[in-house]
Amino acid sequence: MTTHSRALLIALLPFAALTGTSCAVHQGPRSDHFDGTRFTTGEPTATLADHARWLWEMEPVAWPDWIVDPPQPPPIARTAPGELRFTYINHATILIQIDGINILTDPIWSRRAGPWGLLGASRVRAPGLAFDQLPPIDVVLISHDHYDHLDRPTLRRLVARHRPVIITGLGVGARLADTAPGAVVELDWWQQHALANGGPEIVFLPTRHDSGRGWFDGNCTLWGGFALKSSRGWVLFMGDTGWSRHFPAIATRFAPVRLAILPIGSYEKRWFMQDRHLNPDDAVRAHLLFRAAQSVGIHFGTFCEHPEQAVDAHETDLAQALDRRGVARDRFWVPGFGEGRSIP
Repeated sequence: MTTHSRALLIALLPFAALTGTSCAVHQGPRSDHFDGTRFTTGEPTATLADHARWLWEMEPVAWPDWIVDPPQPPPIARTAPGELRFTYINHATILIQIDGINILTDPIWSRRAGPWGLLGASRVRAPGLAFDQLPPIDVVLISHDHYDHLDRPTLRRLVARHRPVIITGLGVGARLADTAPGAVVELDWWQQHALANGGPEIVFLPTRHDSGRGWFDGNCTLWGGFALKSSRGWVLFMGDTGWSRHFPAIATRFAPVRLAILPIGSYEKRWFMQDRHLNPDDAVRAHLLFRAAQSVGIHFGTFCEHPEQAVDAHETDLAQALDRRGVARDRFWVPGFGEGRSIP
């Protein structure tokens, strides 16, 4: 980190507290992952001092100022029964079209991932699908409340136009009280929700990550992934996660899966990021553990958040991991922005 960047970090530390909220956003019984105030992974995790050390030692790799992606065909309006389609929009924003139901994950179309649209990481490319190109959206899945996954301006637009059901973790509904009143379903880990319109069963999954929108409201809400039960097999959307002790239990319950959607970016420095982000090799391990017929990599090349790997490093690292572990490269797809495919 440059001297100027260190000075800026120190100057912003007092202000960063203002971007958080009280931890009194969820009230419920204690559990093995909730102490009555905050949630926990039950696994080692970074401290505030670790965060400060990481920021101090950060060695950014230069990213392009802007990337122009080739245009892609717009998605179909709806799939037929038994059909599954995946369209990569950006970051962790995925259009999943399954058995005639349209599901959007962690939607963000904002220019920046941060408070008030003024702070936070800036995008280096446009979303692969324009907002107006979206088909009717029935369900929105929110994996956790970080700014790059819970974007209020985008959610306001979605609620105004599509009136979707929003499914997320415990406490996150409080973040959306003025954005999506009455439209939020909160789930604890392993809880399931059946859609009223006959769509897929949805299960909230434990993952290894964290939550919070400021420096001092960490882990006040619950994070996780999702399992979607299609008529022809399970689909996993893992949100943000490091390698977790919960993965074997997920595999026991859901494997073999039809499609695993796995994060493969933002994984350096490894001593810090291993608690919250898979690297490509971890993602291939998860692909094998979940016995996925097909896997897709996400969460890369969108926001210049903490770039300690090149903007396209995930592609090289994933190819090497697949070769090293004896997995055919076509079994783990790295999509283009806006690219959609039908999943057999």
